[in-house]
Amino acid sequence: MLRLSSSTHASASTARRMPVCRGGVSTSSVGTSSRASAPTAVRSRRRLAHASASASAASPGDSPPSSSPRHVSLIQGASRGIGLEMVRQLLETPDAGLPGRPAAAGGHVVATCRDPANATALNELAAKHPHRLTVVKLDVESTRTIVDAAETVRNKLGRVDVLCQTAAVLHVDKPDFKMRPETSIARLDEAAALKAYRVNALGPTLVTKHFAGLLTEGTRLSLSESETSGGVQKNKHAIVANLSARVSSVGDNKLGGWHSYRASKTALNQLTVNCAIEFDSKRKKHPITFLLLHPGTVDTDLSTPFKKNVPAEKLFTTERAAAQLLQIVGAATHADTGKFFAWDGAEVPW
Repeated sequence: MLRLSSSTHASASTARRMPVCRGGVSTSSVGTSSRASAPTAVRSRRRLAHASASASAASPGDSPPSSSPRHVSLIQGASRGIGLEMVRQLLETPDAGLPGRPAAAGGHVVATCRDPANATALNELAAKHPHRLTVVKLDVESTRTIVDAAETVRNKLGRVDVLCQTAAVLHVDKPDFKMRPETSIARLDEAAALKAYRVNALGPTLVTKHFAGLLTEGTRLSLSESETSGGVQKNKHAIVANLSARVSSVGDNKLGGWHSYRASKTALNQLTVNCAIEFDSKRKKHPITFLLLHPGTVDTDLSTPFKKNVPAEKLFTTERAAAQLLQIVGAATHADTGKFFAWDGAEVPW
């Protein structure tokens, strides 16, 4: 079982009470201007007014980076649900639930989704945090968008330290395509099964393939930065955290059914473990850590048709689910690579 921190996240309100420097003008410079000569004081007031106006579009503390970020978190599937909440917490919760990665608290966040133009909540976060959040188009069913997204991140940021993959499909109800969890083999549909495999298993693995170089660079830079800063960064290896599900477990399967979803998540487990072996420290100079995570039953669109039968205490909000999963990612070390953890840190049987 992964040992998680018992401390709760520091509130965003605490961060807002801290003194901040906006637009490059500190509180001490305001006091100095009152003692300056008249022309200098006027110029100082004008600079202060201009700086305040410039800062009003961004949230407190969201100043332009002075150099390349020391930590980049990428959330794949970030337009809603757990992914969106992960982005929000990484930006607005000071500790960000990554206890072994202090650089993440002020690091850069990349949020990917299929349709950025219509991702309203995500774009609102981008407007609040223009210097810390980059929104990128990525559709796990389109290899071209995966390749383009990797190139965008490479050109802008040059590294990825944490990659959390949350996109998944369980049911679809569109005029031209229907998909439901099968309660019988008689209801197994070829198109639905192939879509489940593409979105839930192959898609995340292709993202890993095309972002592997950026993740390796994240490990290399983190190791180098840790040496120069006296080892402050505890967990130095880049991490890929793929959201799986308990129903993927063969050993825990007592109910049957849900053929396409179960099989696709089981395939994701196998592919993730394969990657963990390939990118292990025994084989690579700059290894990558791979985790599988079961978030529990979360109140999202994916669980909507089924949550009425879930006891209230077992139906997690996206806020709770995201916080729990980020805690696991932050606490994990390379010794945990290839493991499958539930939301409480307990290992899930294969």
